[in-house]
Amino acid sequence: MKKIQFDGAAIPNPGKMGIGVVLIEDKRVIAKISKKLPDNGTNNIAEYTALLTGLTKALELGWKQVIIEGDSKLVINQVKGARKINKAHLKRLHAQVIKELSKFDSYALNWIPRNKNSVADELASKALRHKADGYHRAETKTKEATKDETKTKIETKCPKCNGDCIFKWQEFNDGSRHIRQECPVHGFIRYTPKIVLCPVLFYPCNGLNGVLCQIL
Repeated sequence: MKKIQFDGAAIPNPGKMGIGVVLIEDKRVIAKISKKLPDNGTNNIAEYTALLTGLTKALELGWKQVIIEGDSKLVINQVKGARKINKAHLKRLHAQVIKELSKFDSYALNWIPRNKNSVADELASKALRHKADGYHRAETKTKEATKDETKTKIETKCPKCNGDCIFKWQEFNDGSRHIRQECPVHGFIRYTPKIVLCPVLFYPCNGLNGVLCQIL
């Protein structure tokens, strides 16, 4: 059985894009692709580009039958014809995907949850990542960022299992830093808006976490 798993990331969204692709044959990894894209764009553009990259590589390897797996419901359903495409740039990418798929004798498209697509997800993140420092434990409730930061509320629970998330700073080649939000069970969730981490308690902080924060 030959399989392609793909994932795309944009930081922020839209922003810099990275893709991750894994090609698997009989449960053995044949190739991994981790690539930063030259242009800025959306997460959906990155997902489509990752799929195209995987299809191109599979054809180079001479594959004629393939199972394709990704965690983007939008891309999987649009390629299946089960979801309407409204954006012109996605229509162009969709047409390229259909053209590449026509070169295979047979194929299947399957949506998989993110935790089943962890290798491709990590490759997409790796394409954008320079280094990351330590993990920080999150609080179990939604907190609001400071006035100097974005007013977006930060949901610190996993949307899938409602478990506590963990956060880590992630630094990129251009010197920017974003906080990566992950669930211990389901893996990567998103890159959060700009927030402040409490220097003592090490979780998202609004400056009102008690005496320790006031002392600092």
